Amino acid sequence: MALSIYLSAVNQKLLFTKRLLATELKVSLTGHQDIHQATAIAQSATLQLERAWYWHLQDVACNYKLQDPEAVDCASSLVALLADEGKSPGEAIELNNLASDENSWVSALLYAHDHLYVRPIARKAEMDAERLPMVAVDIGGDSIDWDIEQTLDWLNQMEALIERQRDMMIEF
Repeated sequence: MALSIYLSAVNQKLLFTKRLLATELKVSLTGHQDIHQATAIAQSATLQLERAWYWHLQDVACNYKLQDPEAVDCASSLVALLADEGKSPGEAIELNNLASDENSWVSALLYAHDHLYVRPIARKAEMDAERLPMVAVDIGGDSIDWDIEQTLDWLNQMEALIERQRDMMIEF
């Protein structure tokens, strides 16, 4: 497998995700659970994982010597661009299948990532624990349950996928 600029970028995002989740898991083991902190960490980890996914797509493109890996912006474009060059590697097909399957962990991750950019809707002011007025916000439409365990599962699934695919792309 030829080294690409994307390989290190993917590894960095996976490392950042591990560090974020390790921080939250340590905090939750102490029994001091802060729902806002857990949500912030799960959202931050989701951002890191989405970048790892995106750069892994481009890493696959680079490994299969696609002329312009930067043109890959999703799994389906990876498959299409490789097909234009007469290539249809199993890694690209697997990535596209995962992204296309509404019930896959990749679809859940990408949906959650997209949901980060949905503007919250303000609702009636409420009193917080210290009797201070605060405006509560809701996300319109389907909401995301920002769960550390779900995010950890995405990380584990992503690492397994990337490791397996990298092993498959090794040139003998």
